[in-house]
Amino acid sequence: MADKEHSDMKEKIETIAYSPGLQDTADLETGTHTIVPTTRPVIGSAQHSASLTLPKPGDARLAVKRIASRLNVNIAGLGTATHVYLSVRVDADDTDHELFAEDWTSAGAKLDAVDTHSANKAALFNLLKDGAAHTFYFLFWADAASQATIDVVQLWEGVGSCSTNGNQLGCLQLTHSGYISDMELFVTQGTGTTTLRRQHDNYNYFTTDSSVYSRRSISNLLINNLDYNIAGTVATDLNYINNIIINLRSEQ
Repeated sequence: MADKEHSDMKEKIETIAYSPGLQDTADLETGTHTIVPTTRPVIGSAQHSASLTLPKPGDARLAVKRIASRLNVNIAGLGTATHVYLSVRVDADDTDHELFAEDWTSAGAKLDAVDTHSANKAALFNLLKDGAAHTFYFLFWADAASQATIDVVQLWEGVGSCSTNGNQLGCLQLTHSGYISDMELFVTQGTGTTTLRRQHDNYNYFTTDSSVYSRRSISNLLINNLDYNIAGTVATDLNYINNIIINLRSEQ
């Protein structure tokens, strides 16, 4: 077959827009709660619960590869207790659906963050990326009944990472051969800064500067598929893509 002459080729321009945002339970504890159980409650007796929905991309060429969650709990006092435990489970009451498993031995603010992806908490990752609503159950217990108290319970989730390693698996993957231009808003929920890195062919990097809240763009980048990697400077932060717009150019 003869090659197409330049005059026979047509340029095709398309746009993909995705706005996963930051999903936030807000503070679920409006007062002060005393932890009564000394064994883990079932989800039907969860002290707190909240439903969150993380949108999925509307175009199959853009795939979510990593979802991160950040937890914030404040232990107001321990009393005679020496341990406060927390299990955060999503939709079902089993370890495959356990997002956080905590064992705290002091009062004060407690922060934690976790990534879910194909190699870590895969069952939860597959659940959270489906675009449907999911219920997060917060199951507290302590080693002494009616002693420990909590006054803040909050969780965030987003398409992103809590990792401080920018060379990890990307949080978004674009399947496209040709030129692209893009613009994205990436944000840190926490105290550090985040860096967004575009990875092409597993070795070429196009990095945006670190920021807490930043909108960055790139123009006329020739790719054969692309990963958007995100990482931060504090392991308990949630670094996430708030929204992204990609213009794709190809020839037919």
